[in-house]
Amino acid sequence: MGGAGGISMEKWEQELIKQVNTPLPEHVDQRIHLTLNHLKQNHKKPTKLRYIAAAAAASLAISLGLSAVNPNFAEAMRSLPLIGSVFELVGHDGLKRGSQLRLAAEIGQEVQIGEQRVTLTESLYDGSSIHLGLVIHPPIDENEPTSIVNDIVFTIDHKRPSNLGYGFSMEKLKDGTFAGTLSIDVEERLPDQFLLSLLSSDETKTYAEIPIERQGGYQSFTIDETRVWNAIEVNYESITLFPTSTQLALLFRNTSSPFWEIQVSDDRGRRLRPTGGRGSSHKESGSYTYSFEPLETIPKQLTIKPYFSSIDTSNKTRAVWKGVPVTLSQGMAGSVTVLDQELVNNSLTITYEIAGEGVFEQARHIWLEDSKDIPIHSDRPPIRIQGTDSYQLTFSNISNTDSISICTPQINIHYLQDLEVTVDLKS
Repeated sequence: MGGAGGISMEKWEQELIKQVNTPLPEHVDQRIHLTLNHLKQNHKKPTKLRYIAAAAAASLAISLGLSAVNPNFAEAMRSLPLIGSVFELVGHDGLKRGSQLRLAAEIGQEVQIGEQRVTLTESLYDGSSIHLGLVIHPPIDENEPTSIVNDIVFTIDHKRPSNLGYGFSMEKLKDGTFAGTLSIDVEERLPDQFLLSLLSSDETKTYAEIPIERQGGYQSFTIDETRVWNAIEVNYESITLFPTSTQLALLFRNTSSPFWEIQVSDDRGRRLRPTGGRGSSHKESGSYTYSFEPLETIPKQLTIKPYFSSIDTSNKTRAVWKGVPVTLSQGMAGSVTVLDQELVNNSLTITYEIAGEGVFEQARHIWLEDSKDIPIHSDRPPIRIQGTDSYQLTFSNISNTDSISICTPQINIHYLQDLEVTVDLKS
């Protein structure tokens, strides 16, 4: 393996600490101290509960401070829980971490995209993806809440990127609004500062212009290792550690696209959760970047295992929840153990734990069936319980659970061992 590039880990950590310790605006800081003073009157000793309350007060005070500046932003934030951040509400683990490290920047702009009123709440760019937080106001086509992006053209410093992709994460709130994140991936290297513009599809109208500045440091490790399987060549170029993601870049030859998934695990056996990817190809070669959850500390090694899976839904296992944990086989991949289920307001939430080789593949393939064996699928992805291999999956329009079965297919994981590589991160 080659040497490390980018910003040193020491400088990265210093930068993150600096971001975390940046002082709050004076009017926000005063509100926090007022809250803490009130707490001191009622508690003689500092307790864990007080610190949690203080953190909640800080989050609420930040929201109030921003609301005082922008009334449209205030209206959008009233839809959100006390955390006051779309990234922390519906973002993946990396976005939550970036927000907690205070790498996000407030936007607070309300825009009209076609017939839809949208508030852009915050942005975050750490050198990997560009992330935007947004609140979509009623009335909304609930079947297509993300359709607004069909009328948006993105430009960087007034130029359209040659290769751009995007992804949504969206959640409906109690008042009928949708809170979500829009993640934009650009293949070309971006400057540390640029102007992101959102234009109408015919480029005659500008919806928003958002100054973006990279926050936080990163560390990149050169791999430069080539592996071959069935005449297919894979050159692992580098792995880069950003505050919000871990990104693996590779080149492939003698195939039109990478048909495999990638499993990345550290020297302690912990598997990184995949969060997306982007790439391009021409004829029988191309490049691809896989994204995973961020690493909070640098391990000694990372092992990269390409694989593909086969799903046999006709050969399923099923069980009825009877108040105690129940385990269902998922074939060669492993098993799922249902730990709990809760029915609230016609929404059934299943809590389950995954054991096996394809944890993230396994977690996605859970569904319900009624007494007539009609499948019922969730309208949202499973939510991982941070730091564990447990997940929660919610199903809508469930009035009772008397005749409901929990189902999962047989999943076979096939590793491409000839393409496996281990990367040393610490010498």
